[in-house]
Amino acid sequence: MAEAHKEEMVLVHDLRRDRGHRERVVSQVQEQWQAYQRGEWPVHISEGRISRLFFYPQAGEHMFELKEGARRSSWIRQGEDSWYTVGWKARVEHAVFHTPPPECDVPVVTRIWIGNAT
Repeated sequence: MAEAHKEEMVLVHDLRRDRGHRERVVSQVQEQWQAYQRGEWPVHISEGRISRLFFYPQAGEHMFELKEGARRSSWIRQGEDSWYTVGWKARVEHAVFHTPPPECDVPVVTRIWIGNAT
């Protein structure tokens, strides 16, 4: 179920609600995940307009590109695919969890909001 964020953005992905994906992603970082859930773990926000939808064959993932002014970033599409529309606004919340070697720092998308407001 999508949750309204402000009046024009809809929460389309929330890692807290996606148990299967969450267990794969944060299985080695339970203490850090708990800190995130309590609001005690730093998160970063990337916000802009969806500028491109594409398939990344090397990873086998459907992606979207976010234009954040002069900067562009790419993210895996999570949640209901029909929300991802070129020109729509998107806000991606992401955190970095620290795992044992060989991976070390693992960036994780925790929530995505999308809206069609101008």
